[in-house]
Amino acid sequence: MPGQRRTDRRHVHGHPLRDALLELIDRDGSTTSTVAAQELGESTGSCSFHLRRLEALGLIEPVPDAAGRIKPWRRAIEAESTLNRELEDVAYATWLGERTSPGQDFAFSEVVSLTEGQLVELRARLRRVVQDYVGEVDDDETTSTAVIIRAFPMQH
Repeated sequence: MPGQRRTDRRHVHGHPLRDALLELIDRDGSTTSTVAAQELGESTGSCSFHLRRLEALGLIEPVPDAAGRIKPWRRAIEAESTLNRELEDVAYATWLGERTSPGQDFAFSEVVSLTEGQLVELRARLRRVVQDYVGEVDDDETTSTAVIIRAFPMQH
């Protein structure tokens, strides 16, 4: 739709630098164009350009209240909180109504005490685990499967 940001990662895949920038942010929680350039062996200008493109797609945002001229980027909170939520709800309701046998899904829930840094690390580790399955062979033996993970600080 005109004027609407695209937040689907399929529009980013296929561009190695943008994928690498997202992986770097997922790993570390945030990055700057300077750090990204050092980590990825690219120029600062190229990293800066592609970070701004990822922002335009709604996938990342500047870290608020960053000191000085440093401009760190993080995953867009809005994109993470709304990404595929409607699709998840509709697809799950449809699947529940059509499933043919029990045991085709599982749910897991646990309340743990984490520091902010541990929550960032958990997010990055879980993304890596799920990303290991993205792009696997799509054949008659596979089924598109929704993987939904939510982790958030609970109010005291």
